[in-house]
Amino acid sequence: MTWSKGFLRLWIVLSVAWTVLIFLVKGKDEFKGLWQPNVQLQVEYKGVVNEVLDSSRKPEVLRRQIIDGVNRGAVILQRTDPAEAKKQTDGANQTADELLKVMAEENEKRAERTQAAVMLLLAPPIILLIIGVAIAWIASGFRRGA
Repeated sequence: MTWSKGFLRLWIVLSVAWTVLIFLVKGKDEFKGLWQPNVQLQVEYKGVVNEVLDSSRKPEVLRRQIIDGVNRGAVILQRTDPAEAKKQTDGANQTADELLKVMAEENEKRAERTQAAVMLLLAPPIILLIIGVAIAWIASGFRRGA
């Protein structure tokens, strides 16, 4: 076995160990943005209307979905508290704005966490490989020619 094959195998073993260590320390939630990139938000409107909002949809569609949910909740609430139902219907646009803002912030936070975790996962093995290749290249310059 040559030194280069041995060091390559050592790099592979260290890279796998590093990957396992990072997944154990960070947990799968840090990497959730890789397989589930968009936030899903469970919303309960007054009047007991539950919906799941998926931020992968267009904001206009989400806005319409939120306003429809608020209005459906207001219809249910109309039976018990008409004043609150009217207030809820009047504030539907504000509710939609707030929920869309929360979803956008969560998407941004998730993207930042995922990017940081991936950089932490990949940077050390890649840097170690580059250093190893550079050392091998430098060492090959000191070998005797035939």
